[in-house]
Amino acid sequence: MPIRHPAFAVRQTGGMSLSPRRGALVALVSLSLVASACANRAEPGADSVPATTNAPTATGAPVTTEAPTDTDAPAAESVTFGDLESPCGPSAEGVVNSVDPDEAKGSTDVIRLAASSDKGNVAVPGLNGELYDQAVAFAAWCNEQGGIAGVPVEILDADAKLFDVPAQMENICDNAFAMAGGGFAFDDQEFPRFHECGMIDIAGFTVTAGKSLSDNLISPMPNPSNAKDGGWFAWATAVYPEAMQSFGTVYSDILTSQVVEEQYVEIAETLGGTTVVERIPYNSLGEANWTPIAQQLKDAGVRAMAFVGVPEVLPKLTKAMDEIGYRPELIMADAGFYAEVLLEQGGSSVEGVVVRTAYALFEESAGVKSVADYLAMMDVHNPEGKVSGLGMQGLSAMLLFASAARDCFAEGEVLTRSCVMEKAAVYTNWTGGGLHGPSNPGTNRPSPCYQMIEVRDGGFTRLYPPLEPTDADRAIIPSTEITAEGWACDESTVVDLVGDYGDTEIGRIK
Repeated sequence: MPIRHPAFAVRQTGGMSLSPRRGALVALVSLSLVASACANRAEPGADSVPATTNAPTATGAPVTTEAPTDTDAPAAESVTFGDLESPCGPSAEGVVNSVDPDEAKGSTDVIRLAASSDKGNVAVPGLNGELYDQAVAFAAWCNEQGGIAGVPVEILDADAKLFDVPAQMENICDNAFAMAGGGFAFDDQEFPRFHECGMIDIAGFTVTAGKSLSDNLISPMPNPSNAKDGGWFAWATAVYPEAMQSFGTVYSDILTSQVVEEQYVEIAETLGGTTVVERIPYNSLGEANWTPIAQQLKDAGVRAMAFVGVPEVLPKLTKAMDEIGYRPELIMADAGFYAEVLLEQGGSSVEGVVVRTAYALFEESAGVKSVADYLAMMDVHNPEGKVSGLGMQGLSAMLLFASAARDCFAEGEVLTRSCVMEKAAVYTNWTGGGLHGPSNPGTNRPSPCYQMIEVRDGGFTRLYPPLEPTDADRAIIPSTEITAEGWACDESTVVDLVGDYGDTEIGRIK
């Protein structure tokens, strides 16, 4: 039987029952996880020894920088997060570190980080709230060790309530050294103020094309609009070769979902092995009856399909399929569907649904130290906070910021934004201590790794790759490396997209 981890009950949507209109708003954030890269444990020490690379500075100009080593950045000896040495701890003896007075936005003896979210909106209260919650817990955990090289961390609550991004950017510019670990649903509205005040962002997630390709941004798990990992489509065509010749999509009619669906089709056509026979939009404000859509899929002979939207909605379609006695051989969805609400509302109708994961599984926390450490951090330092996969995503960004800041203090006593961006960009094998698979933040390219999980016996369980793969498992996709940590990684399936998926210039420094 699959494990139902207690923490899973408070995932991204918090198990809320959403009205159709609220569901449409939640889709904006659920889809921010789409095409986020793979997740699980990395080799011990991998995060602490990035390689040399060309790293963008705060102005976007490339600069060659030497890779830091373990000896460059001492951390609290006995504290780790997953397999990552803690980036927090006291300063070296006799050293008093500080923040650049022109960028500190207040006292130079604290690092003020803005945790952006939309938790205060009236449509879906608490939306993205785990981003703020994990930031509060991280700051307490870090300060307990002495801060970052002796400088404590303070968290600025940057709640845009969905529609107040410009006002929050004023708040951030006036009061924060940097943005870290958060994200706005309407993140393209950060501009031009973001650049006018010289802000930087180690983001928990990005949504729009403009933000995902903006200057002065680094994501621990890059999700640019012009490149996506298509490994899960390669898996689908290898395991369901005949069914993928009759492939269909069902997607919400809001713009965000339409863009994702178009990207799916481009990925499928680029990688080959898929024939798209049907593409069906549904009303994001609610379908009165889902049977016609189920019947349309059946009449078109769809044998494999991808669903784009939110996990609250998919069960409406699967139940309609059950009513007409029709079932595709494969129903797959992306990371936002790893949610308790899918199981609660779908029941037996969602058995067999396959989800591509972005981050480590709560069900495997007994064997993944980083997940256990995240749960412990929240339990100790913010027990009322929301626990979710999105929270882990934000925490990876906070850890990356802290690691970069620590590396800056190893070279000088004054922290600057340009140094943080330079140091964060040289981490070419970043896993957040094992919260996700290896990524290369400085390149802003998606990780080539992924994992498929399946709804089975009312819970989520690992499907591919297995933790102990056989030769037959490795032969499913010969070009794919199955790692010891249980991830399928294949550079050849990262697809450069050519479609127009939004304004890519809005976030550039003019």
